[in-house]
Amino acid sequence: MENSKRRKGWPQRKKLRLEGYDYRLPGAYVITICTEDRQWLFQNPILQAILYEEWTKLSQRYEGVAPGTIMVMYDHLHCILVIEGEGPGIASVSQIIGAYKSCAANAWLRYIKENNVDLPGKIWQAQFHDHIVRGKRDFDAQNKYILNNPAAFEEKQRAKQEEREKKKMEGKDVKDFSD
Repeated sequence: MENSKRRKGWPQRKKLRLEGYDYRLPGAYVITICTEDRQWLFQNPILQAILYEEWTKLSQRYEGVAPGTIMVMYDHLHCILVIEGEGPGIASVSQIIGAYKSCAANAWLRYIKENNVDLPGKIWQAQFHDHIVRGKRDFDAQNKYILNNPAAFEEKQRAKQEEREKKKMEGKDVKDFSD
């Protein structure tokens, strides 16, 4: 967004796309999409199912697009989008991800309405992050990262819990000695 059009007092957003790159070119793109305010919305099994289902439908919606690996975490998802085709009818990564987010959000809102449940309707952060995959080694490393993300997350959570318990014990020990 140009500075002249930017809202007064709002910080300027960092550009997330590679300047001058044509995101319709054939190749693999690693995408990370976060939930609104990084809420842990994706714990919901119905929403998870919607996210996976809408991802698999991308190849039916877009010519030359192959949805690759996807991993839904609590507050974000990682996926690999492969654009195989070339030409004027090929959609850009932003168009494809925008449509994915829209379709998933609409399916989720339909579920909320049909089942009369009190759950957040807005699920997505406004933008997404991408990484243009550069070669087979990069593809393999990105794919491995995505597939190992749940285990890495669990390990991080376990380490945080151990740290909290350690601090709690240290605080207790100090308290006990002060009596």
